[in-house]
Amino acid sequence: MTRSIASIIFGLLVALPLVAQDDEIDDLTFEEVELQDEDVPYFAVGLGPVLSLSFANVTDLNARNAPLGIPEFGTTAVQWGAELFTAIGVVPDVRLGFSYVSGTSRAVSGNTMLLMANGDSIAGKNSAEYNLSNLGIHADYAFVPVKGLAILPGIGLGFGSQTLSTFKSANSRTWDDYTNFASDPDQYSELSRQTVNFLPRLSIEYAFTPFVAIRGQASYTLQMSDGDWRGNRTANVTGVPSSVSMTAFNAQVGLFLGLFN
Repeated sequence: MTRSIASIIFGLLVALPLVAQDDEIDDLTFEEVELQDEDVPYFAVGLGPVLSLSFANVTDLNARNAPLGIPEFGTTAVQWGAELFTAIGVVPDVRLGFSYVSGTSRAVSGNTMLLMANGDSIAGKNSAEYNLSNLGIHADYAFVPVKGLAILPGIGLGFGSQTLSTFKSANSRTWDDYTNFASDPDQYSELSRQTVNFLPRLSIEYAFTPFVAIRGQASYTLQMSDGDWRGNRTANVTGVPSSVSMTAFNAQVGLFLGLFN
């Protein structure tokens, strides 16, 4: 008798939870939940070399070269440099960077006869060099339409320098020639100044690995202010044509090593 009662009680203890679970199962519903794509903020840290082409206005410079027998400067100045950039984190998808580019256009005349101080003539050449350099601070905003591809409109502030150098030199000289200025036919002059520039730009970058990215860029250098022209780093020079400026369209390619999402 006692064994039968114990069996009944044990059976009830097992059956009651099962019945309760059946009731809860009936209340369960299966609904499709749409997974939300999580926006990942743009992140990049990079450093690498850049090659820029500056399409500066050299019309008045070439007009100056002509009477000196110096060929024209090309309309495209090749500039080499480097850039460092990093995402700042505080503002999503914004990064800051620093860049430096510099390049020189050179034009050299054919052989010409140079007049020496003592009245003799010696074969030599006239030449000129035009250097443009720019140190820039940039802020870019990144759009990432597909993985690895970033479109970055940006602005920057540049601190530039222009230097126009003119040389007259004999083809062949001896050490003694450089110890006696009275017989020296060589001449050198330098015209230079500092500028402040506004630098709007648009970069397209592709990270084909998480550690390497390539860039194509179009930008514009707009000269906002400038210092005085200096002759041979001493004299104040006036009357320089306004077209001799840093203002120019630029095209650039670059290769960067770092971390890119």
